[in-house]
Amino acid sequence: MPPHRTWHHDLVAVAVSLTIAEAVTVLSPPVGEQQLRQIIRALGWKPSGHRHTGRDGRPAATFEASQIMRLHAALVPFLAK
Repeated sequence: MPPHRTWHHDLVAVAVSLTIAEAVTVLSPPVGEQQLRQIIRALGWKPSGHRHTGRDGRPAATFEASQIMRLHAALVPFLAK
């Protein structure tokens, strides 16, 4: 049997980035876009990148999806029902 061959994609860690507008569409229970933006700003988070959205103007800031999900999980007990 030939030795196991390692592919380059087996060695690459993928970080998924989301804009704030994208993030609010996947969070449940929902958080408003303005709320999430203010929380991220208050925490002093810096964007992991920027992405053109197809609209005029500046590219939208992106943040690591895993970081946003952990933040949301921590906030869920405090969200108004």
